[in-house]
Amino acid sequence: MDKQRFLSTLPWGLSALLIAVCISWISFRNDSRVIRKVVVEIDNQINNYFLDEADVLKLLTDGGEEKIVGANVENLSLKILENRLKNHKFVSNTEVSTDFQGNLFVSITQSKPIARILRQDGPGAYVSNIGQVLPLSEKYTARVVLLSGDYTRKLWLDNLEETPYGQQLLELLLYIDQDPFWKAQIAEVSINRNGDIRLYPQVTRQVVEFGKAENIEEKFKKLMIFYTRILPAKGWNTYDRVSLKYSNQIVCE
Repeated sequence: MDKQRFLSTLPWGLSALLIAVCISWISFRNDSRVIRKVVVEIDNQINNYFLDEADVLKLLTDGGEEKIVGANVENLSLKILENRLKNHKFVSNTEVSTDFQGNLFVSITQSKPIARILRQDGPGAYVSNIGQVLPLSEKYTARVVLLSGDYTRKLWLDNLEETPYGQQLLELLLYIDQDPFWKAQIAEVSINRNGDIRLYPQVTRQVVEFGKAENIEEKFKKLMIFYTRILPAKGWNTYDRVSLKYSNQIVCE
């Protein structure tokens, strides 16, 4: 009976031993790996060039203070590397991983500016598609709608998503950015100290009084009526101003 029991349990014991050996071998190989190559993939490079591979390598090495290529994998914290990258204003999201061949893979999604804040007393800034206020870049200038006026001083205090008015303004900027026609047509958004908005178009001469960043879709429908029906009938240079502030009205002067 003992011999039969031994023979019946032998396969299970050998299997367990094999698994333990494999785990030990994989663990040993993993601990003894070194980084041989850093593979960087930057999403959104077609439209934005705020970050390149050299910038990424500089961030990973903490400005050249730490070695990445040649470093032992067990001595690297992928979380620390990800956090270094995320500290860069133009990094929206990142993932860092390794493989058994010693490759360190870095995948980065850049922040997307949708507007540029103009300042008379400073260099200005960008507003991203999630409402972050981003610094300007020496590498690249994004072609986005301009933000001007007295109210822009307040935009420096908080990211847009942190205040009720900022959220409304972000909704307006996203509406313009996501519509090909309005993105091409609207050159500048001017905001006075009371939060009232004026739009300055690229082509036509009329100043558009938009009012507050409310009822956005309805106001742009009225503006489209102005461009497609009123101006062709009355003449493109007939009016200097069009107001969308009043419900169910288009006021032209």
